[in-house]
Amino acid sequence: MKQWAINLLLFILTCLALLFAILKITPFEINGDTYIGIIVSLLSLAAAFVIGYQIYNAIELRREIKEQREKYNDIIKRNEYTERVIKQHEYIMQEGFDVISSLIRYNSKQAFNVANDAFLFMHQALVSSIETDRTDYGWIFSYLRLYISEIDGQAFASGYSFRKDAWYVNTIGENEGKKLQDVIDEYTKPIKDNDNKIRSNKNFYKIQFEYERIMRLFYKRLEDIVQNPLKVFSPEENDKILNPE
Repeated sequence: MKQWAINLLLFILTCLALLFAILKITPFEINGDTYIGIIVSLLSLAAAFVIGYQIYNAIELRREIKEQREKYNDIIKRNEYTERVIKQHEYIMQEGFDVISSLIRYNSKQAFNVANDAFLFMHQALVSSIETDRTDYGWIFSYLRLYISEIDGQAFASGYSFRKDAWYVNTIGENEGKKLQDVIDEYTKPIKDNDNKIRSNKNFYKIQFEYERIMRLFYKRLEDIVQNPLKVFSPEENDKILNPE
């Protein structure tokens, strides 16, 4: 029942109560009881109005609270959308930065082989890329395959010596005298950290199949280099990486 109907009903009932209190059907007379009845009726009327007013206020307050809650929820949704858009742009910008860093490094040719560093940056781009709405990852995977096919022993040092059962770096630099396995382990630390981030992402299923194939090729190439950093990989071996069946 609507509020105006409730108020009208209360008003009619109060008026009837007041009328019956003032007028007695048989006989009609005015005495002490009549005055008491009038006073009680007036008090009842006042109480009815107060109660009705409180009920009306309560209903209005409830309606306003509901409206405010709806507005609040709408603001929250808008804020969430805005934050999501901002995050998307941040991920896209970071992805672009890593991709550009990878391409610059690959094309710089400042060392004997820079494919390992180019791979690191392009792999890092996937951490941000997987957070976006992107559906096409083919070009990123193509670059990763290209870099893997060009990684060889020269990517980590220009000279090696074999002692006992392992290869060591024997060129001047920060890695001089280090075991090749240790150098590669140090190189793969950030890659493994990024790998964990990629695999734990809710969107990993989008790239899982091709990503796992590429990472197997990557670690297989590093394993071959540890076994013999002087090995020259054949065109057939590289072709299998570049052109998967």
